[in-house]
Amino acid sequence: MPSSHIQPALLRKMTVRRVLECLQEQGSLSRADLTRETGISAPTVSKIVADLLESGLLEEGEAPENSVGRPGKRVYLARDTAQVIGVVLDGHTCVVVVASLNGDIDHARSVSFPTPSGYQPLLKQLKAAVEAINSGSQARTLGIGISTPGLLNETECLFSPNLHAISHQNPARDLRQLVGIPCICMQETRALCLSERLYGSAGGSDNFAMLDLTTGLGLGIFTGGELLQGHIGLAGELGHITVDPSGRLCGCGNHGCLETLATDAALATMVSERTGRRVTAGEVIELLRTGALQAPDELNRVCEYAAIAMAATINLLNPQNAVRVRPSDVDQ
Repeated sequence: MPSSHIQPALLRKMTVRRVLECLQEQGSLSRADLTRETGISAPTVSKIVADLLESGLLEEGEAPENSVGRPGKRVYLARDTAQVIGVVLDGHTCVVVVASLNGDIDHARSVSFPTPSGYQPLLKQLKAAVEAINSGSQARTLGIGISTPGLLNETECLFSPNLHAISHQNPARDLRQLVGIPCICMQETRALCLSERLYGSAGGSDNFAMLDLTTGLGLGIFTGGELLQGHIGLAGELGHITVDPSGRLCGCGNHGCLETLATDAALATMVSERTGRRVTAGEVIELLRTGALQAPDELNRVCEYAAIAMAATINLLNPQNAVRVRPSDVDQ
């Protein structure tokens, strides 16, 4: 009789992950609810919950007053005892936020600052922001996730067209050394893709494509329930396909890349050149909303190329769903 290759440690990790995913999807649940929803045996669920409560990943509270039958305690992802920090690096503004383990962001404690031109000043600002967030909290910070523009592999940012300061650097490693908290770095479009699947428009879909048309143009892809990485993690660089060889110089060094024509940043650049006054994408959008600015030519041009990006994505990937990230999505 062939021996099983399933390792007990791996099986336990899978069951723990299933319990955490179930709580992430449905909020607070009783142990009986978890047993029913996950299909895991009651004794195993009880043991996993006890271990997660002890580790601080879960918290426990009473059932709602209007619950039917015998009141029971419910468990949920930690809100008071543990937290995580998110860092969004961008060419113009960096944002550092703190969230409970259920994904709720505490906007009152968020920190933002103009992106420094150098790498060491950037690390200094990030260290100060993390320390400011931690100084006013009793919760334990379990980790820091960094959303990074550019091309990343497993060890460093190879090249960032819109944030040259981090090219050939390793922000996760260096920030961890400064603050003593585990850090991971993820390419910004893939980070957004994961967040859309967990909390946003993709709604748990296993096959979808997400276009980020803000500062740059990124493409995140979920296929068969897995985030598409490519051979060395560089899949999805749709924004640096040349569509106008004689066009505007891109941050990557080429001319006429799709992201120079189909993004909010491209719209801001076009409007700035016509009006002779530098405006950001956020300012342009607000002026358009209030009617203080009319920019039909610029809007039509950007929308035309955005449509080309979307059509290329749909024709190449045939996704179940397509998601477009707006500036307000990122800001929030």
